[in-house]
Amino acid sequence: MDRINTFSARQTAALGLARPAVAHLQPFEPELADLPLEKMKAELGQDRVIKLSFNENPYGPSPRAVEAMQRELTQLHLYQDSKGDDLRRAIAADLEVEPEQVILTNGADELIFLTAFAFLEPGDEVIIPTPTFGQYRASSLAMGARPVPVALTDFRIDVETILQAVSSCTKIVFLCNPNNPTGSFISQEELDYLSRRLPENIVLAIDEAYIDYVTDPSCALGLRSLAHRENLLIIRTFSKIHGLAAARVGFGISHVPLIEALQRARLPFNVNRIGQAGALASWQDKAYTDTMRELNTANREYLYTLLESAGMSYIPSQTNFVLADVKQDAAAVFRQLAEAGIIVRSGAGYGLYRHLRITVGRKEDLTRLGEVLRRC
Repeated sequence: MDRINTFSARQTAALGLARPAVAHLQPFEPELADLPLEKMKAELGQDRVIKLSFNENPYGPSPRAVEAMQRELTQLHLYQDSKGDDLRRAIAADLEVEPEQVILTNGADELIFLTAFAFLEPGDEVIIPTPTFGQYRASSLAMGARPVPVALTDFRIDVETILQAVSSCTKIVFLCNPNNPTGSFISQEELDYLSRRLPENIVLAIDEAYIDYVTDPSCALGLRSLAHRENLLIIRTFSKIHGLAAARVGFGISHVPLIEALQRARLPFNVNRIGQAGALASWQDKAYTDTMRELNTANREYLYTLLESAGMSYIPSQTNFVLADVKQDAAAVFRQLAEAGIIVRSGAGYGLYRHLRITVGRKEDLTRLGEVLRRC
C-alpha cells in the first residue's frame, strides 16, 4: 500500500510540472468498441467477433501494398526517407499540385495535432461543427485553445452557423467532410461560399478521411477550393479505403507557406519505412481502390435495407459507415449485439443516445447484423 501511495504522490507531482492544458487532458482509455479484434474476442469470451466499430476496410489492403511492405522487412535497420519524397511526388502528380504542397504524417491524427501545434496559442478559438471526430477538440485543448462547438442542422454541417461563430479569436475551423459520425457532406457550393467569406487569417482545415468512398458528385472537394484560399488545408489518410490503418500514414495538401509551417512542426522520420512503401503501392493500385469503393457502395445499400427491415432509420451516408436511429436506448441494442458477437459504435459519445454508428462490413457480416437487429 505504501508503494501505491508513493507512486500516486509522484504521479501528482509530475502532473504539476505539466503545462495546465496538458494536465487537464484525459488519456485515451479504450472501451470495448475501441479494442483490437483479438482483445474483443477475449473480452467477450467468443471465438468469432464481427467488428463494425472502427470504420476499417473489412477487405484489407491491396495485395500490391502487402508485397511492397514485405520487401521492406529486410531494411528495417536503415532509417527511411525523412520526408517520404517518392510518396509525396506520386500524390502530387495525381492531384496536380507540387510535391512541396504535400506533407506526410503518422496518420491523419498527427496532422490534426500538428495543425493545432503550429497555429494555436492559449486563448485562441477553434470552430468545430459537432458532433464530429474527437481529435479536433482534443488537439485544440492540448494547446490551451478553446473549442467552439457549432451544432449541425438536421445532421448536416451548416456553413452559415460556422460564419456566425467566427470571432476575433478564431484561428482554425475544422471540417470533417464527409462528416464522422453522420456520413453527411457539404456541397462544393457550400464549401466555396465558406472559404470565400471566412477571414483569411483563419486556417480552414478539411478532413477528407472518407472522401475516397464518395460517389455523389455534389460532395465538396477541398482541392477545388484551394485556388481561391491561401490558408486551406486538406487532410487525408491511408487508413480507410486503402486499408492501412495500422501502418499510420496520412497526408496534407495546401499552399507551400502553410505546408512549410507544418514541416517545421513535424518531427523527422514520423512515417515509417513499411508504411511509406505500402502507401505508395496502394496509391498506385487504382483498380483496387475502385473495387473497394464499389463494394462499399453495394454493401452500404444492403445495410440500408437491413435497417429498414428492422424498423430503424438512418442518415444517408457517403462513407463506409452509417449512423442508424434504433428508435430506443442505443445502449441496450449495443449490449444485445455484443452478446451476439457484433461490436458497433454507440452514439452516446457523440450525444446521440438513440443512435449507433455501424461500419459497412462484408455482406455476410451485415447479414448476421440484420438478424440480430430484427430481434432488438
